[in-house]
Formats: sequence, structure tokens, C-alpha cells
Amino acid sequence: MGIFYVGAKVRNWQNRFLPPDRQGDEVTCDMLVDSGVAELALPAELIESLKLEELGEVRVFTADGGQHEYRVLGIAELEVQGRLCQVRVIELPRGSEPLLGAVPLEEMDWRIDPSRKRLVPNPRSPDRPLLPLC
Repeated sequence: MGIFYVGAKVRNWQNRFLPPDRQGDEVTCDMLVDSGVAELALPAELIESLKLEELGEVRVFTADGGQHEYRVLGIAELEVQGRLCQVRVIELPRGSEPLLGAVPLEEMDWRIDPSRKRLVPNPRSPDRPLLPLC
């Protein structure tokens, strides 16, 4: 597929319900697009800035073949190229690259164009997400 990155904004979805002194920061970063990753995964330092609430743990396997227990946090509002979704976040170790996986890509109805290394909208609905419900 090739490696490429997209710019993204992430916010704590609960900010809208919290007093200003308890709200997390909006984070802007480049994310590695990886359809082999299931969800949105962010390094611990970004999660701390967002002030996301811990939801539990999940067992994951990584490219090195290892299995690990990682924290699950949420709910985050993710914006990529003008499209939004609300997703849970897997916490990665400090210094890791943010990963944009299959679930948020599907939620925002992005398709991967591997030859041009970019995200493209679903041709059936180029102006906004169109999700399957069947």
C-alpha cells in the first residue's frame, strides 16, 4: 500500500459538557494511515493533552508479533480533511506515531488511494459520508 500521513485534529468529545478548567486541548497532528490497524491509536502524551477518560483495556497484537494490554480511552472527536467521527482511542507508548485505522476511516467514509498515497471520498457520496446499515 505504501506509507503516507494525513493531518488530523482530535478533541475530547466530552469537552462540550465540562467546565473550561477541566477541558482537554485540541490536538493537531499527522497520522500514519494504516488499514491494518483497527482503530485510532495515539501516544500517551497526546492522550494526556486531550484529557480523555479511561474506558478500560483491550488486548492487542502488534507488528512485532507480541500481544499487549493497552488502555482504551474516549470518546474522541476526530476530524480528517473536513470529515468528523467520534471514536474510542487506544493508548500507545510515549513517542509512538499516531495511527489512523480502519474503523475511523470507515466512519468518515474515506477510501485509500495507494498509488497516489492519499485519502479519497467514497465515489457514491463525494460530499459527505455514506455508511452501510445492512
